[in-house]
Amino acid sequence: MRPWKLEIVSGESGQHWVRFVGGNGEITFNSETFPTRSGAAQAADRAAKAFGEMVTAAIIETMQAVSEAPAEGI
Repeated sequence: MRPWKLEIVSGESGQHWVRFVGGNGEITFNSETFPTRSGAAQAADRAAKAFGEMVTAAIIETMQAVSEAPAEGI
């Protein structure tokens, strides 16, 4: 298991972004915003590849959980 994760976050405005969370739980950075969840998912995939990894089942499960969760504002 890696010591970090990528999360897709949705705001009240309907925009979506990716955030990088370190192993200590600290949010290290947020991506630009995307009008669609799929755009944010593509950004997460690109970020994972940039870090030398492919999107794993854990990230896919997190994205699915977020997409099924009620929309909450940040």
